[in-house]
Amino acid sequence: GEIEGRVLLTGTPPAAAAMATSATVAHICGDQAQDRSLVVGGEGALAHAVVSLQDGAALPAPEAPAPAPVLDQKQCSYEPPALAARAGTELVLRNSDPLVHNVRAQAGTNRSVFNVAMPLEGMTLRRPLPAEPGTVQVRCDVHPWMRAVVRTFDHPYFTTTAPDGRFRLRVPEGPHTLVFWHERLPALTQTVTVRAGETLQLEQRWEVGALRQGAPGKDGPP
Repeated sequence: GEIEGRVLLTGTPPAAAAMATSATVAHICGDQAQDRSLVVGGEGALAHAVVSLQDGAALPAPEAPAPAPVLDQKQCSYEPPALAARAGTELVLRNSDPLVHNVRAQAGTNRSVFNVAMPLEGMTLRRPLPAEPGTVQVRCDVHPWMRAVVRTFDHPYFTTTAPDGRFRLRVPEGPHTLVFWHERLPALTQTVTVRAGETLQLEQRWEVGALRQGAPGKDGPP
C-alpha cells in the first residue's frame, strides 16, 4: 500500500535569516544567502521534513533499491538542505557552481565522516555515509553559510517532503508508526494501518511555537 500525506507548519513562520556571502562569489551567488534550515511554502507547507517508519528495520525490503541520494552545490547553497538516506550507502556529491567548494561531513559529536574538495564545475564524487543510523551535518569551509543535514536509517522506508509539503511512501501492508522529523522541530509520530493496494491519506502539523531557534535540532526517534 501507499501513504500519501502533507506536512504543515501552523502559524506565521519567522523570516529566514540573511547571511552575507563574499565579494568573490557575489557575481554568481548574490551578496546575501538565506538560511534554508526552515523552508515553508504556501498554506504552511513544510519542505524537507523527513518521514520514516519506526518499524522499518523489521520489514522486508522492497525489490527495487532506491537511487543514491544527491547533494548538489548550487549558487552557493546545498540542494536540498535536508535529505534522507540509507546508512552505510553512498552519498553523491555534485558541484554545479563555477567555484571551489568543499564538503565537510560530521556525525555525532563532531566525528569526521569525510572532507573533500570540489574545485571544478560539474564535478561529481561519491562518499560513504556512516554505517550507524543518525544525523550527518554538512558544511562548506570555503563558504561558511552553506550547510545541510542528512538523516540516515537502517531500513529503506523513508522519504522527504516536497516544496508543497507533500510526500508519498510505499510500505508493506499492516500497522505502522510514522515518524516525522525536522532538525528544528521535535519529532512527532502517527500510527496508521495500511491495506494492500490502497492509498492512505493523512496530514501532520507542527505548531510554529515548537520551533527551535538557531542551532540544528537533535536526533529524534531512530
